Amino acid sequence: MPFLKCLKISSSKEQSERTKRNGLRFSIYSPQTKVLFKAHYKGEWKDDRKHGKGIEVDRNGWMYEGHWFCDRKHGYGVLSKISKDGSVCKVYAGDWMTGKKEGYGNFSYDNGDYYEGDFQRNKRHGHGRIWYKNGDYYQGFWKNDFPHGKGMLIKGNGNRYEGNFVDGKKNDFGTFYHLDTGQCQYGYWSNDSCVNSIMRDISWRQSALHPTAYAIPKINISTICY
Repeated sequence: MPFLKCLKISSSKEQSERTKRNGLRFSIYSPQTKVLFKAHYKGEWKDDRKHGKGIEVDRNGWMYEGHWFCDRKHGYGVLSKISKDGSVCKVYAGDWMTGKKEGYGNFSYDNGDYYEGDFQRNKRHGHGRIWYKNGDYYQGFWKNDFPHGKGMLIKGNGNRYEGNFVDGKKNDFGTFYHLDTGQCQYGYWSNDSCVNSIMRDISWRQSALHPTAYAIPKINISTICY
């Protein structure tokens, strides 16, 4: 019967299937010349694509070591930068999805800032904290690479703001603790500026580094009957 006949695979197609890279392979070099590094990949393959665990170095000195899925960084992996002297500096370590930082990870910036927290499509998004090189520190929620939502910003001099952020700026209600002068400011903020607030002394004002010269008098509200 015709439908019981074995289907023959053409020799060219069979040869093509055999040449596909599968399993663990050694380093495969790129033919580019006049570059700082020879681009290469060493790791697992599937159907001629990087798939599984592997290490890739591009011609600019970026090295990725971790998991791959269909030729893209996917899963947990570490991205590092190789200097001309051969030293390796870790830049990012964390989760990836289809070639982009997605999930939890930590990132070291060229300017000295360090962030650890959630990412979405290569941007800080979710909850995270960052140590700035100038001594500032922020912990809270992020959106599209900016502090957004509830958060806390501690300045290098110790002053602290707790409240809401929008696109990286103080917005809505919040409290600013002037720890260097021993005062607490609660009010409404817009575009990083305080619109109106109530200032009061903290109980340990005299122990502050630079306490105010005079204490803020308490406001007593009295009821007048006619």
